[in-house]
Amino acid sequence: MTPLRRALEQQLAQIPGLTIDRWKDTDLICLNYHGKEVAHFHGDEILDLRLSPKIIRQESLSREVSARIHPKRSQNSRWIGVEFKDEAEVQQVARLVQLACLDRM
Repeated sequence: MTPLRRALEQQLAQIPGLTIDRWKDTDLICLNYHGKEVAHFHGDEILDLRLSPKIIRQESLSREVSARIHPKRSQNSRWIGVEFKDEAEVQQVARLVQLACLDRM
């Protein structure tokens, strides 16, 4: 695990109701908010995150990463890949996860 991913997981662990667990008997690491998946990791620098279309528009999120990790995913999907390669992006992804959690309430 890279230092940036470790830093992100430490921040995410502070969100009440959020757990970081393996999906079934696989190596896929998921973020679950009160038992519902809100995101999962693709390697150490990409998080595939479930957000409302409204949040995706408001945050002006690009579908470029999603197209790389899930080439057949619809352009209208609530799932969107976000990359984090520096500390500022880790902060941004942590904020997006909080929005995803609020969206699941």
